[in-house]
Amino acid sequence: MVLAAVLSAWLQYAADGKPHVRAVVSDACPAVVADEKTLAMLVRAPKTAGFPDVVCDVAVPDETKSLRAGERALPAPAHDPRTIVVLGDTGCRISLLSVQGCNDPGGWPFPQNARAIAAVHPDLVIHVGDYLYRENGCPPLAHCTDSPHGDDSAAWYADFLTPAAPLFAGAPLLLLRGNHEECERNGAGWFRYFDPHPETACNDTTDPYAVDLGNLRLVTFDSSVADDTREIPKHADTYHRQFAAVRGLAKGESWFVTHRPPYTNADERAAMDDALAPFDLVLAGHLHFFAAIDVTTLPPLLVNGEGGAKLDPNYTPLLGFLMGTLHVEGQSFGSSHFGFGIYTREANGWSISLRDPDGTERAHCRLADRRVRCTEP
Repeated sequence: MVLAAVLSAWLQYAADGKPHVRAVVSDACPAVVADEKTLAMLVRAPKTAGFPDVVCDVAVPDETKSLRAGERALPAPAHDPRTIVVLGDTGCRISLLSVQGCNDPGGWPFPQNARAIAAVHPDLVIHVGDYLYRENGCPPLAHCTDSPHGDDSAAWYADFLTPAAPLFAGAPLLLLRGNHEECERNGAGWFRYFDPHPETACNDTTDPYAVDLGNLRLVTFDSSVADDTREIPKHADTYHRQFAAVRGLAKGESWFVTHRPPYTNADERAAMDDALAPFDLVLAGHLHFFAAIDVTTLPPLLVNGEGGAKLDPNYTPLLGFLMGTLHVEGQSFGSSHFGFGIYTREANGWSISLRDPDGTERAHCRLADRRVRCTEP
């Protein structure tokens, strides 16, 4: 029997709250071996014209200690994570208005970030969304020669599947959908490879779900099409229903994880009411810098949008003006540098080390009692 080549494989948490192996292969799905028990993978997505590969999926037991897809070793599920890496907005931007040097490590450092994260050996990696930024062809004289673009396998490999390989080999993943994964942009690839729900047909919104990891509950929210600046009437019923579900999902120590920061997003803010009140932390991306903000009567907001896409200026001090009737409490912190955050559990909270792509710490924060404080060396 000829075995199909495993082109990529990883372990991610799915909408059922369970760890799932995903594998991308040239033909037939490989067997998954979990603690010497063989599990049969099912085809999630067959070959198409733009995606000449096969995507396979199977759930594995939470207590799995050893895991392999075909001949490829994978990390075990996160039982009680002590070290969590958070990053987002990782793709290399090629648009009509802005071009990054995708072939220049200094211009697009996500591959370096991925290697530095793997060296940390985290228990879990959370990606808060926006994976594919190669939406136009590389213009002449730019440092992105021969880059693929568009919502197809070549672009997904260039922007995420290939450079993320060290992450796939090193830790289980929780993957959030960003606005770059909207149906009208790169939704086909997102649903094919990474969406945590069983459906593969693109949908503008997907329901929230919870993942329990020891004493920590992660509640995810798909904010990919939520409008930042105005309420969209057709979104209202869906978001009101989903935020009501979110409030019911909070349990014990809970983090709300999404892409667009809900406090600064018009659609989310109009629908959330007090749904986030029971949470200890809000994690988001979308803004291409790091920000740490305390909000009166609500959990703090931490934005980790510095994973590799072209950075924004650090306008953290202005975010309070985008929060409607919500109020910033105390001194906010912001930093516009490429990198990622390492969240380490302590006795009474979490320490957060902000790292540059080479792994050097550039700032440090502490999260405790629904408040965050940051300092620079």
